[in-house]
Amino acid sequence: MIRDATLADEEAIAVMYRQFMAFAPYADVWTATDDEISATIRHLIEHAKVFVADVDGTLAGCFVAVLFSVWYAPSHKVATELAWWVAPQYRKGTTAIRLIQAFEQWAIESGASMVSMSNLQVNDNGAVADMLRRMGYSMTEQTHTKGLA
Repeated sequence: MIRDATLADEEAIAVMYRQFMAFAPYADVWTATDDEISATIRHLIEHAKVFVADVDGTLAGCFVAVLFSVWYAPSHKVATELAWWVAPQYRKGTTAIRLIQAFEQWAIESGASMVSMSNLQVNDNGAVADMLRRMGYSMTEQTHTKGLA
């Protein structure tokens, strides 16, 4: 079941955050204390949209999104994914698709005219890009990063 996250989900979401950071290419750039992680999760639950995939009481995935106005066309809204993670043991099923569908439905209900997603460029990134393409997404931009320090 896909549902809105609650503050009771904080620790399970923190576990997913740590798994994400171990997987992501950012691990050597950013670190966060447990207090920072907890505060951020609470803030997101209260001020953004956070979905979780609940499988018999276990969180299998998490999706964080925000809604904003287009900077050059402020009457148009875009819903964008800030973070999403599906635990490895749930990846070959429908968990990721159901999280994205919940995001899209929320975006429609929130008045967005577009949604945006990203996928990490690591390991098996082709599978995620292929899934998004099958769901009607097209690549419109690429993000390039550079560590400073």
